[in-house]
Amino acid sequence: MTQLPSTQQLRYFMAVAESLSFRKAAEICSVSQSTISGAIRDLEDCLGIQLLERTKRKVKLTQEG
Repeated sequence: MTQLPSTQQLRYFMAVAESLSFRKAAEICSVSQSTISGAIRDLEDCLGIQLLERTKRKVKLTQEG
């Protein structure tokens, strides 16, 4: 059985998607950046797609994201 994304993972993804910043998303959600990053990595693994393109300076949505 395929694991479904958690509402928390979706909430974290939406915060990053709206702010295009892991730091800002962490502030919005009152969690650490590593929590946000791990949850989104798990979400991408769960869905089998890459949702975000990450560089050291930028975050942007992929077409799927």
